[in-house]
Amino acid sequence: MDLVITQELARAESQQDTDSLKRAYQLIKSANLGKSEFDPTESFSPDLFVLCAEQALKMGQREVSEDCIQMYFKVKGPVTQFLGRAHLCRAQLCAPKSTKNMVRGGPEYYFLVYNASVLYWQMVRPFLRPGYRHYLVPSLAQMVSALSQTEEEDKEWQAELMLELLECYLQAGESGEAAKFCATAAPFIKAHVPQKYRQIFALMVSRNIHMCRKKSFSETIRWDIDTHTQAKLDQNDLPEDVNKILKDTYTLLSQYNHQRLPSVREEK
Repeated sequence: MDLVITQELARAESQQDTDSLKRAYQLIKSANLGKSEFDPTESFSPDLFVLCAEQALKMGQREVSEDCIQMYFKVKGPVTQFLGRAHLCRAQLCAPKSTKNMVRGGPEYYFLVYNASVLYWQMVRPFLRPGYRHYLVPSLAQMVSALSQTEEEDKEWQAELMLELLECYLQAGESGEAAKFCATAAPFIKAHVPQKYRQIFALMVSRNIHMCRKKSFSETIRWDIDTHTQAKLDQNDLPEDVNKILKDTYTLLSQYNHQRLPSVREEK
């Protein structure tokens, strides 16, 4: 029975098929009530409650997701990663669909958004490791968006969340979303938290992320140097003094970036 439900959920995810999701949900409900069309003595994994709840949430089937989470906590499954995923799923169900009303309330409400981001961070930290970050994409993206609409003074905190969201996008295989996000995150970090700019720039180069905007002349040269260096590294074909060459070049480019030439307009 577990295999049949898993196949239905896999079909729902790959084809965005609501009917497959509903079939899986009905099988889970029947098994939970002991009225399965399969052998009632066959084992049934409580992990399937969480898998169905996660997929239902992704497809906008909130009632299905809520019911699956309630069934999961009623059966009191073993303490595994699925317990954490169930709590995360329930948190997303309880979270407001939009933060616009809070932000529109004015600056006197902005501290609530900041406090919510700190509490959120404390809750999701166990998921900030390989293989789990992709579960945070929807909720972390919402949190970063909410903070960006406030006049938050702690720019370093915003930058930290932005870097984590970028990692989440990349581990989720959402390179397109990562590129779009970098188009706003990279300039923000460069302007407000320059000490972290190298971190996001290095991440973009290592993952070959091209921002959806035009780069300045100096950025373009830096990009080419870094990407070509990475290609050489992959081929184990670098000159012995490569470190000195890159440092000298970087110094010159950094000086150039602060100069203004009448014939060249850099992006503001």
